[in-house]
Amino acid sequence: YGYAIERSYFTTEGAPVNPGNIKVGDRFVAVLSVSPSAGGGARLMINDPLPAGFEIDNPNLLESGDISALNWLKLAYAQNTEFRSDRFLAAVDSRDGKSFQLAYILRAVSPGDYHQPAATVEDMYRPQYRARTAANRITITE
Repeated sequence: YGYAIERSYFTTEGAPVNPGNIKVGDRFVAVLSVSPSAGGGARLMINDPLPAGFEIDNPNLLESGDISALNWLKLAYAQNTEFRSDRFLAAVDSRDGKSFQLAYILRAVSPGDYHQPAATVEDMYRPQYRARTAANRITITE
């Protein structure tokens, strides 16, 4: 209600990645696109849980993981981002009510067939305004 959120995967050069064709060691970019259904500002919390078998390449620690180098993306400014072992979190102050994107770099680390939980966006002060992606399955091969 009030928002739409979509998760996509790309190579670091910007080519789409098929989530059914991932190998151990592959690095790719997770892009979260958030679109409000009505204008107006909001303070949003975006939560993207990781499937098992993946790790986030922390751009604060790894120079090659710096998402500012991905100039093919038009990223929003997030007031806070957290790269946890099990999820990506971001707080965004959306003052203009326009669509925006967030991104982070993932690495496949363990082979297997995993459940991928839904990503969510929620207005921090009006929790009835929220959206979620579909949950999926992801397979990582050797």
